Amino acid sequence: MCRVALGAALVALGVLAGCRTVPPAPIVGPGADAPWPQQRAALEKLDRFGLNGRAAVAANGQGFSASLRYQQTPGGSNLALDGPMGVGGLRVVLEGKDLKIATSRGEKLDGEAARAELEHRLGFALPLAELRWWLLGIPAPGEVTLNQDAGTGEIHDFTQAGWRVSISSRAAGLGFSLPQRLTAEREGARLKLLVERWQ
Repeated sequence: MCRVALGAALVALGVLAGCRTVPPAPIVGPGADAPWPQQRAALEKLDRFGLNGRAAVAANGQGFSASLRYQQTPGGSNLALDGPMGVGGLRVVLEGKDLKIATSRGEKLDGEAARAELEHRLGFALPLAELRWWLLGIPAPGEVTLNQDAGTGEIHDFTQAGWRVSISSRAAGLGFSLPQRLTAEREGARLKLLVERWQ
Protein backbone atom coordinates (compact mmCIF):
# COMPACT_ATOMS: atom_id res chain seq x y z
CA MET A 1 0.00 0.00 0.00
CA CYS A 2 2.82 2.36 0.89
CA ARG A 3 4.60 1.50 -2.34
CA VAL A 4 1.46 2.33 -4.35
CA ALA A 5 1.11 5.68 -2.58
CA LEU A 6 4.80 6.42 -3.06
CA GLY A 7 4.58 5.50 -6.75
CA ALA A 8 1.55 7.75 -7.21
CA ALA A 9 3.35 10.62 -5.49
CA LEU A 10 6.40 10.17 -7.71
CA VAL A 11 4.22 10.15 -10.84
CA ALA A 12 2.46 13.32 -9.66
CA LEU A 13 5.81 15.03 -9.04
CA GLY A 14 7.00 13.95 -12.49
CA VAL A 15 3.88 15.41 -14.11
CA LEU A 16 4.31 18.68 -12.19
CA ALA A 17 7.98 18.86 -13.15
CA GLY A 18 7.03 18.45 -16.81
CA CYS A 19 4.57 21.36 -16.65
CA ARG A 20 6.25 24.55 -17.64
CA THR A 21 4.67 27.94 -17.74
CA VAL A 22 5.77 30.47 -20.32
CA PRO A 23 7.83 33.10 -18.50
CA PRO A 24 6.38 36.59 -18.73
CA ALA A 25 7.94 38.89 -21.31
CA PRO A 26 10.58 41.18 -19.78
CA ILE A 27 9.60 44.77 -19.13
CA VAL A 28 12.09 46.98 -20.93
CA GLY A 29 10.01 50.10 -21.59
CA PRO A 30 8.76 52.94 -19.41
CA GLY A 31 5.26 51.43 -19.14
CA ALA A 32 2.30 51.19 -21.50
CA ASP A 33 0.70 54.20 -19.79
CA ALA A 34 3.81 56.38 -19.99
CA PRO A 35 3.58 59.54 -22.14
CA TRP A 36 3.96 58.64 -25.80
CA PRO A 37 7.05 60.84 -26.45
CA GLN A 38 8.82 58.93 -23.66
CA GLN A 39 7.75 55.58 -25.12
CA ARG A 40 8.83 56.56 -28.63
CA ALA A 41 12.26 57.68 -27.44
CA ALA A 42 12.74 54.29 -25.72
CA LEU A 43 11.42 52.36 -28.74
CA GLU A 44 13.91 54.08 -31.02
CA LYS A 45 16.71 52.59 -28.88
CA LEU A 46 15.16 49.10 -28.58
CA ASP A 47 17.39 46.68 -30.48
CA ARG A 48 16.30 43.34 -28.98
CA PHE A 49 12.72 42.08 -29.17
CA GLY A 50 10.58 39.35 -30.67
CA LEU A 51 6.99 38.62 -31.57
CA ASN A 52 4.72 35.77 -32.58
CA GLY A 53 1.60 36.31 -34.65
CA ARG A 54 -0.06 35.95 -38.01
CA ALA A 55 0.49 37.67 -41.34
CA ALA A 56 -1.95 38.10 -44.24
CA VAL A 57 -0.37 39.00 -47.57
CA ALA A 58 -2.19 40.28 -50.66
CA ALA A 59 -0.48 41.18 -53.94
CA ASN A 60 -1.45 41.18 -57.61
CA GLY A 61 -4.93 39.83 -56.91
CA GLN A 62 -3.67 36.87 -54.87
CA GLY A 63 -3.09 36.34 -51.18
CA PHE A 64 -2.25 33.96 -48.38
CA SER A 65 -1.95 33.89 -44.61
CA ALA A 66 0.89 32.49 -42.54
CA SER A 67 2.11 32.22 -38.99
CA LEU A 68 4.88 34.68 -38.22
CA ARG A 69 7.82 34.64 -35.84
CA TYR A 70 10.23 37.56 -35.69
CA GLN A 71 13.38 38.13 -33.66
CA GLN A 72 15.42 41.33 -33.60
CA THR A 73 18.91 41.43 -32.12
CA PRO A 74 21.63 44.07 -32.31
CA GLY A 75 23.20 41.93 -35.06
CA GLY A 76 20.19 41.62 -37.31
CA SER A 77 16.67 40.34 -37.96
CA ASN A 78 15.27 36.80 -38.18
CA LEU A 79 11.87 36.26 -39.77
CA ALA A 80 10.02 32.94 -40.13
CA LEU A 81 6.83 32.48 -42.15
CA ASP A 82 4.95 29.18 -42.17
CA GLY A 83 1.94 28.94 -44.47
CA PRO A 84 0.41 27.83 -47.76
CA MET A 85 0.60 29.29 -51.29
CA GLY A 86 4.17 28.24 -51.92
CA VAL A 87 5.52 29.95 -48.82
CA GLY A 88 5.75 26.69 -46.88
CA GLY A 89 8.43 27.23 -44.31
CA LEU A 90 10.47 30.31 -45.17
CA ARG A 91 13.29 31.65 -42.99
CA VAL A 92 14.73 35.09 -43.63
CA VAL A 93 17.91 36.41 -42.00
CA LEU A 94 19.03 40.01 -42.46
CA GLU A 95 22.42 41.04 -41.06
CA GLY A 96 23.18 44.60 -42.06
CA LYS A 97 22.58 44.54 -45.82
CA ASP A 98 23.32 40.81 -46.13
CA LEU A 99 20.17 38.79 -46.80
CA LYS A 100 19.86 35.00 -46.56
CA ILE A 101 16.79 32.81 -46.92
CA ALA A 102 16.11 29.11 -46.44
CA THR A 103 13.02 27.42 -47.83
CA SER A 104 11.12 24.35 -46.65
CA ARG A 105 12.55 22.50 -49.67
CA GLY A 106 16.05 22.92 -48.29
CA GLU A 107 17.09 25.69 -50.67
CA LYS A 108 19.50 28.26 -49.27
CA LEU A 109 19.97 31.54 -51.09
CA ASP A 110 21.72 34.79 -50.34
CA GLY A 111 22.24 38.24 -51.84
CA GLU A 112 20.23 39.18 -54.94
CA ALA A 113 19.07 35.59 -55.43
CA ALA A 114 17.51 35.68 -51.95
CA ARG A 115 15.83 39.03 -52.62
CA ALA A 116 14.41 37.77 -55.92
CA GLU A 117 13.07 34.57 -54.35
CA LEU A 118 11.51 36.47 -51.44
CA GLU A 119 9.82 38.91 -53.82
CA HIS A 120 8.58 35.99 -55.93
CA ARG A 121 7.09 34.24 -52.89
CA LEU A 122 5.40 37.36 -51.47
CA GLY A 123 4.50 39.13 -54.69
CA PHE A 124 6.33 42.32 -53.69
CA ALA A 125 9.65 43.53 -52.33
CA LEU A 126 9.43 43.42 -48.54
CA PRO A 127 10.79 46.64 -46.97
CA LEU A 128 13.34 44.74 -44.89
CA ALA A 129 15.43 47.72 -43.79
CA GLU A 130 12.38 49.49 -42.36
CA LEU A 131 10.46 46.47 -41.04
CA ARG A 132 12.12 46.27 -37.61
CA TRP A 133 10.97 49.84 -36.86
CA TRP A 134 7.51 49.49 -38.40
CA LEU A 135 6.73 46.42 -36.29
CA LEU A 136 7.18 48.62 -33.20
CA GLY A 137 4.74 51.17 -34.63
CA ILE A 138 7.33 53.84 -35.35
CA PRO A 139 8.94 54.99 -38.59
CA ALA A 140 12.50 54.09 -39.50
CA PRO A 141 15.04 56.90 -39.46
CA GLY A 142 14.63 59.05 -42.56
CA GLU A 143 11.93 60.91 -44.43
CA VAL A 144 8.41 60.25 -43.17
CA THR A 145 4.91 61.75 -43.09
CA LEU A 146 3.24 61.23 -39.70
CA ASN A 147 -0.37 61.21 -38.53
CA GLN A 148 -0.31 61.61 -34.74
CA ASP A 149 -2.88 62.10 -32.01
CA ALA A 150 -3.07 65.84 -31.39
CA GLY A 151 -3.29 65.38 -27.62
CA THR A 152 -0.94 62.50 -26.80
CA GLY A 153 1.36 62.44 -29.82
CA GLU A 154 0.68 58.72 -30.33
CA ILE A 155 1.29 57.62 -33.92
CA HIS A 156 -1.79 56.36 -35.77
CA ASP A 157 -0.21 55.96 -39.19
CA PHE A 158 2.69 57.15 -41.30
CA THR A 159 3.94 57.04 -44.87
CA GLN A 160 7.52 56.03 -45.59
CA ALA A 161 9.47 54.51 -48.50
CA GLY A 162 6.28 54.43 -50.59
CA TRP A 163 4.31 52.46 -47.96
CA ARG A 164 1.50 53.59 -45.66
CA VAL A 165 1.74 51.93 -42.25
CA SER A 166 -1.39 52.00 -40.05
CA ILE A 167 -1.75 50.86 -36.45
CA SER A 168 -5.41 49.95 -35.86
CA SER A 169 -5.00 48.62 -32.31
CA ARG A 170 -2.36 48.51 -29.60
CA ALA A 171 -1.75 46.34 -26.55
CA ALA A 172 0.64 46.43 -23.61
CA GLY A 173 3.89 44.56 -24.20
CA LEU A 174 7.51 44.82 -23.04
CA GLY A 175 6.64 47.94 -21.07
CA PHE A 176 5.21 49.77 -24.10
CA SER A 177 1.91 50.30 -25.90
CA LEU A 178 2.80 48.22 -28.97
CA PRO A 179 0.91 47.44 -32.18
CA GLN A 180 -1.48 44.53 -31.98
CA ARG A 181 -2.94 45.02 -35.47
CA LEU A 182 -0.83 46.70 -38.13
CA THR A 183 -1.21 47.14 -41.88
CA ALA A 184 1.49 48.16 -44.37
CA GLU A 185 0.24 48.85 -47.89
CA ARG A 186 1.19 50.39 -51.17
CA GLU A 187 -0.32 50.17 -54.64
CA GLY A 188 -0.80 46.50 -55.48
CA ALA A 189 0.47 45.11 -52.17
CA ARG A 190 -0.78 44.78 -48.60
CA LEU A 191 0.68 43.15 -45.50
CA LYS A 192 -1.54 42.80 -42.41
CA LEU A 193 -0.13 41.65 -39.09
CA LEU A 194 -1.80 40.39 -35.94
CA VAL A 195 0.64 40.23 -33.04
CA GLU A 196 -0.34 37.53 -30.53
CA ARG A 197 2.65 37.83 -28.21
CA TRP A 198 5.59 40.18 -27.73
CA GLN A 199 8.77 38.80 -26.20
